[in-house]
Amino acid sequence: MQRVITDKGVLEPDGPKGELVLTALYAGVEPADVQAGVGWKLRCRPNLAQVAAPAAADLHLLRDELDPQGLFLKT
Repeated sequence: MQRVITDKGVLEPDGPKGELVLTALYAGVEPADVQAGVGWKLRCRPNLAQVAAPAAADLHLLRDELDPQGLFLKT
C-alpha cells in the first residue's frame, strides 16, 4: 500500500484514479489544518485514525544516532 506521510497526517490513494484522501491525523491536528496545505478539496475517510506520538527511544535513534547534526530532521 502506498501512503503519503506528512507533518500533519497520512494520505492514501483511493479509487481507480488514485485521489489522495486523508486517513489519519497526528494529535492536535484537525482536518482543516491539512486542507490548508493542499491545493484541492481534500476528502477525508469517515473514521480518521490517530497516529501515535513516537516513543522516546525512537526519537533518540532518529535525532541522536541517525541525524545528530539535524540535517534532515527539524525539532
